[in-house]
Amino acid sequence: MNYLQLVQQLRQECGVSGNPPLTVAGQVGEIKRLVDWINAAWLEIQGANDDWGFMREDFSFGIVPNVGDYTVAGAPGVGAGLTDLRYWHRDTFRIFDTAIGTDDEQFLVEFEYRVFRNTYRFQAQTPARPVVFAVNPKGKALLFGSIPDNNYTVVGEYQRIPRSFTDDNDTPDMPEHLHMMIVYKAMQYYGYYEAASEVINRGERMYKALMNQLDREQLPRVTLGDPLA
Repeated sequence: MNYLQLVQQLRQECGVSGNPPLTVAGQVGEIKRLVDWINAAWLEIQGANDDWGFMREDFSFGIVPNVGDYTVAGAPGVGAGLTDLRYWHRDTFRIFDTAIGTDDEQFLVEFEYRVFRNTYRFQAQTPARPVVFAVNPKGKALLFGSIPDNNYTVVGEYQRIPRSFTDDNDTPDMPEHLHMMIVYKAMQYYGYYEAASEVINRGERMYKALMNQLDREQLPRVTLGDPLA
């Protein structure tokens, strides 16, 4: 379901009188509250866990000769071009010579920032192929060592921040068969506003059932750790 369809479904589930809305834009009064509650429910679901699979994204950006430090949101050549970064999946970083392509792909190893700084940002450094990276303490830049001697492409994955709905056709990127949990969460907002306990109870019961499914499908699997040395 898209944003508009979710609002229409919420109206139906809550028994709100009147005609169903034909758009989310420009609404007032009770329909405006339904519109806002659906968006608030979607934001709350996205923030309910730090590592939802549906909020995991790929990134790719180029690094250039003699530039070792790249901001998160900067343009190509100075940054990764990301505006929705929450945190990096640091075990997914790879690098390849841009002219050669992915046949040249190799893993990048993360260094702790202080170790990186004392190794790769100490005195003059001879440019070479980067083999390690670090994230600066504020999390706003990626640092590569050695400083690049050529044009390379860095690829990997990151976790994005929650996204709001804005347009009628905006669709949640969580699994489609669980879209109703947005409606059930919004029903709880409606129920508290209207002091409608039966709406609250039904919303809570159905939301919990679907949240359990989302947990099973979209959270990392529990695995055994490496053996102790």
